[in-house]
Parts: sequence; structure tokens; C-alpha cells
Amino acid sequence: MIFAPVLSLLGFVVLFIVPLVGVLGTIPMVGIVMARAYKKRPPLSRKARRWMWALAIFLAVADLWSGYLFYVSARIDREINEEQVNKAAREDFTLDRDFQYGELVIPAGSRIHRYDVFDNGKKDMPLSLRGLRAVRFPHPVRVAGVDVESMDVSTLDMALVLAKDQAIGPRFDYDTKGKLTHEGQPESVTCKRGQVAHFNAPSIEYDINAEFAKPEPDRPDARFKPSQWQFLGCTDGTSIDLPPIAPR
Repeated sequence: MIFAPVLSLLGFVVLFIVPLVGVLGTIPMVGIVMARAYKKRPPLSRKARRWMWALAIFLAVADLWSGYLFYVSARIDREINEEQVNKAAREDFTLDRDFQYGELVIPAGSRIHRYDVFDNGKKDMPLSLRGLRAVRFPHPVRVAGVDVESMDVSTLDMALVLAKDQAIGPRFDYDTKGKLTHEGQPESVTCKRGQVAHFNAPSIEYDINAEFAKPEPDRPDARFKPSQWQFLGCTDGTSIDLPPIAPR
């Protein structure tokens, strides 16, 4: 515990004080040398010359250290910016190939919005839909037994924008105990094109300990199973807005 403040102080001196002294000390040092050369003053004593040389060497080393720190800082900033650009490009993009995500094959040309907490922004990472939040399809796609043009799957209330008029069922609703039940509900409900069909996505059990601090499954192993969703009804909604595609 005693060493921590000492190391912190040492780091502060090395990272801030030494570069500052180097930059601020070099200017007057150069001025003194030029002034003495211009005015042709008598030479310094041997002891004074030693001190001047020692100071000049220290300032030169401090300036080199300052330049190195500036270079490292600029490189780190550049790498961070590149990682942010790479990550943004993988969050909002157009799918260039068919991609199976759990039970659903998402066709090429689909607009994707996703967020993956494990994406570190490194370049050339493999295509992934882990953390999928929303999709706008290039043509109607059948999801959970209905034809849809887009979907928002960012919560357990799945919202699907219908691509045509269609009957959807069976319908579920919550009972007095807060549980979903089909009892007393119609076998199907006729919904219009452009309406939003809402589905409940039951939680899928998995080994939390085995997946702790690890990315969730992706591709066919993703826990995305529309066949298990329970239809709740349709509402007059609006189109699902996706963020603009990030520049690459």
C-alpha cells in the first residue's frame, strides 16, 4: 500500500513533469546560447560549462521523451478512432449474403441493426449477427408463421411489420396471474398489411456459468427461435426505423 502513492507520483513526474520541463526549458536554453554567441561574451568557467552541458543533455532527453509520448498518444487515438469506425460499420449495414441466425435465414440485401458488446472494433472480424436488434428485409420473409417486411427484436416483445393482410393465430393473452394463456382467446386474428404483429418470446434456458463473460451463440446456434413465439395481437404501428448505415 505504501508503494502505490510513490508509483503514482513517479508516473506523474515521468509522464507530465519531465515533458513539460523539456518543452519549457528548451526555449530559454536556446535563447541563452544564441544570445551568448551573438554578443560574444567571455567563455564560461569549466564548472559552468559542465552544468550547461548536463542541462542541455537533460533537456534533449526530455524533448525526445515528449516527442515519443506525443507519437504514442497520436497512435492510440488513431487506433481508437479506427476501432470505433469498424464497430459502427458492423452495427448498421446491409447484409451481403444469406445468413442463418438461429431458426431464421435472413436474405442478402437485408438492412441490419445490431449491437454486440463483445465487438472490440478490430479489423476483419467475421460476419456476425450476434446482438441483433432490427431487420428490414428486401422482400417479404416468413417469420413466426407470418409474412413480414421488417422486425424489431430488441426486447422480448417482438414487433413484426406485416407485408400483407393475413390471419394470425392462435392468440395469447395474460391471465389474472400474469401468465400467458390461449384459453378464451380466438384461434386467429385478421391483421392488415402495415400493422405491427406483437409476439412474446419465451426465455430460452442455457448454462449461465458456462457462458459467463463469453459471447452468446451466433449463426445457427443463436437463441433465436420464432417457432416458440406466442402471438399477442396486432396494432396500428409505424414502420421500424433503422439507424443510417455507418460509413466504412
